[in-house]
Amino acid sequence: MKLAYLRPLYEHSGPFTSVYLATERHTADAAKALALRWRHARTELSRLGVDEATLRALEEIITDRDNAAPGRALFAADGRVVHHEVLPEPPPQMLLKVGELPYVMPLLASRREPVPHVCVKADRTGAEIISVTDKRQVTTVDGMDWPIRKVRAGGWSESHFQRNAEETWEANAREVAAAVVREAEAVDAAVIIVAGDVRARELIAHDLGERWASRTVITDRGARNAGADEELLEKEVGRILREVQDRRLAEVMARFREGHGRGDAVAGLEAVTEALRNGQVETLLAAGGRIRGELWFGPQAHELATTKKALQEMGVSDPRPAPAGSVLARAATATDAEILFPRELDAPGGLGAVLRYTQP
Repeated sequence: MKLAYLRPLYEHSGPFTSVYLATERHTADAAKALALRWRHARTELSRLGVDEATLRALEEIITDRDNAAPGRALFAADGRVVHHEVLPEPPPQMLLKVGELPYVMPLLASRREPVPHVCVKADRTGAEIISVTDKRQVTTVDGMDWPIRKVRAGGWSESHFQRNAEETWEANAREVAAAVVREAEAVDAAVIIVAGDVRARELIAHDLGERWASRTVITDRGARNAGADEELLEKEVGRILREVQDRRLAEVMARFREGHGRGDAVAGLEAVTEALRNGQVETLLAAGGRIRGELWFGPQAHELATTKKALQEMGVSDPRPAPAGSVLARAATATDAEILFPRELDAPGGLGAVLRYTQP
């Protein structure tokens, strides 16, 4: 998971109020339950010293009837909500934190990061191309529609029309493939999924070229026509994207295991902290999203250490303590590291990192 989207959050100074709350209200009883949960949360936040302006800003989003969601993660500072996200599932319990850094680790562990991909629903006249990153864009390609069908066998012009039909299919496929490549390059697609007419998808896949061949999956689920079963294709796309994510995690885990013995990876809180301080971390690994312990940090994202004394020796005059996950997330965001959450990791505290370079 890339963390660049969190950079605007860290442009604000603390203290931060972090709130994780179940906000579903699909029934009258659920709406009442939400009102009670927020009342309890508001009282507790007030007790923790959160000011009235911040409480009002949080309440405006949490109680918004027009934007219901299973759950929300909200981060407020300076009397306003500076970042908030919908949670795919209600959090198992209400979580309220007030501190100098936003408490983002539970959000990252639950976040379903979209896999950048392109899905093509093709027929012999063109295609609908859906490109997805954190946004979804649909592009339609309409090629030539004549001659598009081969004539029945036996006609005097059979070979002429069959040849023309093949040429039309191929020309349309080339046009679609060119559009698919443009979209794939724009979103840096991890996978291209080609669905629809059998002949059309074969031609399109062939015309995508060597660069995209290894990232292309052809499926017989889904079609371009209006009566096609969209749910079948959606399920197939979901399955393919999960496989892409699983392969990516497996590759990183293999690099961690191989690199740990030769210095290309590190394990444990102290080693990971040092690597992040030096900007070495390419991928941070946190088993199950659980990072235990506390770290000390300074005003700059690269100022982090396991002890107050260590930071003071680096010239940080007023080190502050915070949950280790919050400090690591800030440093990872600032240094363009990504974070992944394997179920298990053979490392102290289930924490490790694959390095982008090693120290001489």
